[in-house]
Amino acid sequence: MNLFKKKKTEENASIETIVPKKKKGIKKWIALGVVVVLAGLYIFSSIQKKNAPLPVTTAQVMRGDIEEIISISGNVTSNETKSYFAEVTAPIETLDLSTGDRVEKGDILYAYNVEDLSKAKKQAELTLAQANGNYSGSLEKNRKATDKLSGNSITDINNRLDEITAEIDALNDKITEKTSRMNQTLTDLQKTMQDVDQNGVSDSYDAAQNNNNPNERKTEDGTQMSLEIQNAISDVTYAISNDPEITEWNRQVRALNEEKAELSEQASAEMSALTSGEKTAMEAQRELTELESNSTISDIENLENGITADFGGVVTEVATEKGATVTAGAKIMTIASTEDVRVDIKISKADLGKVKEGQKVDITINGNDYEGEVTKISGTATNNASGVPVVDGQIKINNPDDRIILGVESTNKIHAQKSENAIVIPYEYIGTDSEGDFVMLIENGVLTRRDVTVGLTTTTDAEITEGLSEGENIVAADVSTLTEGTAAIAIGE
Repeated sequence: MNLFKKKKTEENASIETIVPKKKKGIKKWIALGVVVVLAGLYIFSSIQKKNAPLPVTTAQVMRGDIEEIISISGNVTSNETKSYFAEVTAPIETLDLSTGDRVEKGDILYAYNVEDLSKAKKQAELTLAQANGNYSGSLEKNRKATDKLSGNSITDINNRLDEITAEIDALNDKITEKTSRMNQTLTDLQKTMQDVDQNGVSDSYDAAQNNNNPNERKTEDGTQMSLEIQNAISDVTYAISNDPEITEWNRQVRALNEEKAELSEQASAEMSALTSGEKTAMEAQRELTELESNSTISDIENLENGITADFGGVVTEVATEKGATVTAGAKIMTIASTEDVRVDIKISKADLGKVKEGQKVDITINGNDYEGEVTKISGTATNNASGVPVVDGQIKINNPDDRIILGVESTNKIHAQKSENAIVIPYEYIGTDSEGDFVMLIENGVLTRRDVTVGLTTTTDAEITEGLSEGENIVAADVSTLTEGTAAIAIGE
């Protein structure tokens, strides 16, 4: 059994020695064939994959509306402020407001002492009465002065006054000269009379008679001479007072003086008469005083119930205090309106060409939304804290309310340019390189570049003004990862 087995084993061993050699050769060729086939299949598959179209998502170009929104911050401020000044000099009796207090239109801001207002009103009334009285009195004086004028000009009057003065001087010279001669004669007679009284005969008579012994003169001769001298003195004295020629000259002087007085009065009237310009000035002054006084009286009457707020707002300044006496014109307080409110903004160079007056604005203040409108853009630029030029602008808040706090920051979205029924595509579909902006399309089975002109843009979309037509399909992907000329197939979005 063992031998058999041994023989069988040997036989088997010899067979294994021969047969396996044949099988290994066949497997080798089979394996080689398989490898070749697999390699061919791999190469064929690779070639097939390389030439297969690239599947890409596309989207159809459509029309729509696009609006450019510019976000810019600003500070809320009042568009109207008013400072209240004292209308009269009087004590402040009521003043209970402080800086930061809110007031409504019609609220009492402060009030004066009533008694002092009454005194101020009376003073204004007296000033008006005085002005009217002075005006009426001046007109009355002018009328009386005008009545005295005889139609002569002031030049004619002055010339005649000079003539009268000369005539009076000439007459007075004649009167003086003749009166002097008569007085001299009287003096001589009086001297002669005195000599006769001493010795009965005058020295001149003794000299004429060659009388060397005057004591021996005859009494009757002396008496006769004395009577004659006395008569002569009487005649001269009478003549001095009653000389017809001197009397006439004095009459003429009196007449000339009367004419002179009349002309002087006319000259004074002429000088005191008001010119048309003086009348106009006087009338204007009266009207000015009347206007001021009536205004003061009206103001005081309005002050009697206190000063009220012209609009709702916030007190930004209080310049006096209760009980203080203020002078007319002194500042009392200032309020800023919360009914007329704006936002002050700084417009950068990049946004300056986009922001226009009249554009609508969405405003957010302290979480509250408001509607606004760009109302002003400055014509000059200033440097901000960083030294960058900016342009001041203003946005009016159209619907303010009492939630607004002046001085806080606001967020503003300005509705800038807008295009309606325009070609609009997502901004991400647009590529940009050194040649400009472009999109990708599939034309004839390959990716094709199409240059486009971009108009308005937002954070998500862009207006295409040139390069695309409605209904075309463009690649809806990041085109920067694609290569023009690549075979592609649209799979739709």
